[in-house]
Amino acid sequence: MELPPAGERKSLQVPPDFSIRSVDSTASPGAGYISLSEEQKAREMSKLQHMIRDFVMEFLQGVFLDAVLEDGSLVPCRCVMDSKLSILMLQVHSTTRTVDLTSIQEICSGGELKDLQVTTPLDENCVTLVMADDQCVSFKFADRQAREHFATCMK
Repeated sequence: MELPPAGERKSLQVPPDFSIRSVDSTASPGAGYISLSEEQKAREMSKLQHMIRDFVMEFLQGVFLDAVLEDGSLVPCRCVMDSKLSILMLQVHSTTRTVDLTSIQEICSGGELKDLQVTTPLDENCVTLVMADDQCVSFKFADRQAREHFATCMK
């Protein structure tokens, strides 16, 4: 299947009210966290559920992300989830790879990336999905907010 022109590719939408609570999960425990009232927790949980629902809807329809190749170059990758939310199909040009979501062992972003033993050049705007067979796929995002939105929803 041919990829649509760049202007016609549906990209992942980050909700305008999405904020990065903790930039890296490697930050010290409790740092930057405030205690929330039960009402605030309920609101936050509802907001998170809506954000994940919208994320899933986008992935059911297919979105384009920038996949990072081993040499660090970026290639448009069409990402589609199946209706059972069990398979992620990654399509680059005419090649399609399927990833069983249960095989994803880790979702690494930001400071966590330095712990990965990969040769692919990654930066703070990347997220890497690490599968059970030690295969990885990395995506690069426009900014930390987009990166954390993807990582949060995938987790």
